[in-house]
Amino acid sequence: MTKEESIKEYYFRINRSIDFIKANLHNELSLEILACQANFSKFHFHRIFKSVTGSALNEFIVQSRIERSLFYLVNHPSKSISSIALECGFSDTSAFSRCFKEVKKVSATQWRAVYHNSKICKEESKTGNEPLTVENYLAHKLNQMEMMNTSKEKELNIKVLELPELHVAYVRNLDVHIHDSATFAKMFDLLFHWAVPKGLINFPHTQALTVYRSNANLSGRVQADVCLTVPENTAGEGLIGTTTISGGLYAVVHKEASLEECFTTWDYIFEVWFEQNGYQPDHRNFYINHLNDAKTHPQNLHIFDMCIPVKPL
Repeated sequence: MTKEESIKEYYFRINRSIDFIKANLHNELSLEILACQANFSKFHFHRIFKSVTGSALNEFIVQSRIERSLFYLVNHPSKSISSIALECGFSDTSAFSRCFKEVKKVSATQWRAVYHNSKICKEESKTGNEPLTVENYLAHKLNQMEMMNTSKEKELNIKVLELPELHVAYVRNLDVHIHDSATFAKMFDLLFHWAVPKGLINFPHTQALTVYRSNANLSGRVQADVCLTVPENTAGEGLIGTTTISGGLYAVVHKEASLEECFTTWDYIFEVWFEQNGYQPDHRNFYINHLNDAKTHPQNLHIFDMCIPVKPL
């Protein structure tokens, strides 16, 4: 095995363990289990994991669980802290509270209160009227519905659809800026370079996706995969991993626009559409299905479906 082949094999195995971690945050994630998934000795796995990802194994797991907890704190305000702790894989509320404070520097309860109070302050700044309280926030939202751009939903062509699970090959980046189009393009180039000789490209049957594996941090950096749909039995290799994107209910938005507008649409769906349509976001991964090559578009626009996982309230 050459040096390059060896490095690629390490990345392939660690990516497989990351997929397992993300899919099993609510379960036990012991060193033995994860080392077995990556086919490494448990005595060496944690060192290999850090050398490839830049993060200690336990740190990566805790960060991933805290990331999942932020999703629940933001999007499920009625869910108790104890329920969130268990659903995110912490042994009890005390362990969750300790880890959350170490990472976010405040308690989960304080973080949730600051987030939701900031939403109230945002509404207050929009109205310029008397300060809003928690008690009249809902009434304000209902009273303002007529003032919202009610044509926005039609303009966006939002549909709730049952989408199938997708088997994909991917190239992963654990630290990329959400607007770094050049890096995403290089990732797709690498994936296509691998897929074309194998006869795996068959547009429009083949789908090209960008899958976001984390929320953007304050600097706008995320964990993300670029993917191509492939037959279920396709094997990855080296920097190319294979995994499954969960099926289920998704709010699907079809657009012909710049990718920057995609994230403006994302804000509208979370701030307006969910509240008005009886849905809440689910923790499955949000992804974009790219339907064209923007370089061939007369205005260099992207045609895409933005797929946001949802479930009924």
